[in-house]
Amino acid sequence: MFRFPKDEVRSEVWVLNCGNINLLSLSKEKLHNKYVCQEHFSPDDFMNQNKKKLNPTAVPYEYHSGKQPSTSAGNLSSVEIAAPDKLTLLTPTKTYVKSRSDAVELVFPSPSSITSTPQKNKISRLIDMPSPSLKRKINYEIDNDSPRKIQLKQSIKQKSKIIRNKNSHISKLKMSVSKIKTHNNIKNVIQTHRFPSCNSRALVTMQLKNKRQPCTKEEKNLSLNLFFKSPTAYTFLRLQKMNLPAPSIIRRWIGQSKYLPGFDDLFLSHILSHIKKKFEQKCYKEKACTVSFDEMYIKEFLEYSNDYDFIEGFQDLGSYGRSNKSANCVLVFMARGIYSKWKFPIA
Repeated sequence: MFRFPKDEVRSEVWVLNCGNINLLSLSKEKLHNKYVCQEHFSPDDFMNQNKKKLNPTAVPYEYHSGKQPSTSAGNLSSVEIAAPDKLTLLTPTKTYVKSRSDAVELVFPSPSSITSTPQKNKISRLIDMPSPSLKRKINYEIDNDSPRKIQLKQSIKQKSKIIRNKNSHISKLKMSVSKIKTHNNIKNVIQTHRFPSCNSRALVTMQLKNKRQPCTKEEKNLSLNLFFKSPTAYTFLRLQKMNLPAPSIIRRWIGQSKYLPGFDDLFLSHILSHIKKKFEQKCYKEKACTVSFDEMYIKEFLEYSNDYDFIEGFQDLGSYGRSNKSANCVLVFMARGIYSKWKFPIA
């Protein structure tokens, strides 16, 4: 591809040979940004065989001739170009011809007697250029509609819009119905399948559940047990894209159990009811237990309790009162099985 030359004389010859009438209205800068393919030049117009550079006098072929170049030698030296003169307006002359109709004929003088030969050739070439194709949009709509017809058209547009909205709503409902069907099928499969334990069932249901849905009691117990056994393993399972509650949620669940130091009645009633359910059908040997107590160090930390409306973290001796010293250890009373492995905190 080669640009139009900046030289006005060469650029004018290039435009005439291209045969594109739209190029006549372009300025020098815009015309310089237009390109001509190498197929429109003679082999003698190139400086080498690679056809990457033109001679300074190269001229493209004329648009109506695909075989012969615009000049005999393929360059600008043999082309005679005259400077453009001012166009003169030719006035017609009246000639009276004897005829039956007595019509008056207008005759223009011959331009050959006024213009020179190069100008005549230039004008003839401009006339022979193909005119640009104009694509006109034909409007077949009739604007002169009656008011009744205009009202009907508006109602048709409104009804079609309502139909589109209804169709989109129907498609959304169909998608939701299909999701519910698949969810129900999965739920039926889980209910009919015999799992080896409640924890295995809870683990499967947690993977099929949305994260925003609340956890059941079985799922909470499984999550608490996993986090209690090993927080590191719990974090590893979450990194493997397993659907488990976040550690912050686990800590929130643990913090919901509010008990005061000492033998709390609420805590004892909860523990005793749990023990009764567990050992209701056990033998006497499995029920045998002993009460033990042990000291455990804790981190010194002060925190305001919204439930009890006081600051936690000071030494609290239950019925013997509280002191202003921060607590760093705790004494735990626990019931442990003698013949079986079980234990429950008491106070």
